[in-house]
Amino acid sequence: MIKDRHSINSPKGRLVEIDGIQFQVINGKLHRYADLTLDKGFKIVLGRVGSEEVLKNLLNRILRINIKRLEYRNTEHPGMTEEERSSRFDVYCEDENGICFQVEMQNWSQKFFHKRAVYYSSLVLHDQAIKAQMQTDEKKQKAGRKWDYDFQPLYVVSFLNFRNWTYENIGEKLNEFISLYRYKDIETGNELGDGTNLVFVDLHRFTKSIEECTSLEDIWIYSIKNMNMLDSCPEKIIGTEIEELFFQSELAKMTPEQRIKFEEDIMTQNDILNSIEEQLEDARKEAIAQGLAEGRAEGRAEGRAEGREEGREEGRAEGRAEGRAEGRAEANADVAKKLLEMQMDIGSIAEVTGLSIEAIKAL
Repeated sequence: MIKDRHSINSPKGRLVEIDGIQFQVINGKLHRYADLTLDKGFKIVLGRVGSEEVLKNLLNRILRINIKRLEYRNTEHPGMTEEERSSRFDVYCEDENGICFQVEMQNWSQKFFHKRAVYYSSLVLHDQAIKAQMQTDEKKQKAGRKWDYDFQPLYVVSFLNFRNWTYENIGEKLNEFISLYRYKDIETGNELGDGTNLVFVDLHRFTKSIEECTSLEDIWIYSIKNMNMLDSCPEKIIGTEIEELFFQSELAKMTPEQRIKFEEDIMTQNDILNSIEEQLEDARKEAIAQGLAEGRAEGRAEGRAEGREEGREEGRAEGRAEGRAEGRAEANADVAKKLLEMQMDIGSIAEVTGLSIEAIKAL
């Protein structure tokens, strides 16, 4: 294990060798493997030609299906409007039976993320419609037949690298960190049979160490979440299908251009986090200052009105104290509202403001 990770400088995208192992140095920190929880790392490792077998094994474990072969498709979907055409899928592939898989790593909380997944599924189905119409055979064309909406099954698989409060109350499940949704009859539970599957892999719910992993499914999720912090492939993984993931994720095996993209992604995320933190601190100070000022004024007014002649000083003191308390509460509520508008997750807001999760949800 490399102990000192903060003493080396290196040009962007360049590698250094330590104890026979090549590392990329980013912000003075050594990285042997790509961070798969970041957008670029996820795409570069799991969305490039040569990684089909790795992605196939991952999906088979997560979805508990039996894909035999995968083929990557263009990540830019055709869309129905100019705005939609500018959108891109993270990793878009298809198996030998035409079943489509749209896989992504999502780092930022969104208020309606589940609805976003439904929308993305519709774009993939639209893509299938265009493809099916183009492949209509000559006999059907002569008979005047068109595509009859018999599209292939679809899996939208979203790895969520944020606190997912939308699905916090999932009840008792065999798997606490993977949720699969399909269209069903609400009374009978019968599936509609259209083949649309929305899968959410909540990385924050997975807290096992490598020693606590009891299945290959566990080890896959552990590797995706923790690989960037490791200097070598854990012994428990060697000889399994997951060892290839570590091989494909080594930064030394990537092109200089890919390493630069990965490094820029880390730096961009750090910049965004620093900016958000600064804005939160400014908003907090401003709201608290405003709340305290208003609270003091209200406290003095209430103290004067309620205080009797013989207890006027006591009334003022109590009024000021109550005003300060109310001012702080209102200030924290104002901060919470602003953070909700910025789509920050509820857990982080609770830590910043000191408000309970229930109080924040009630705003």
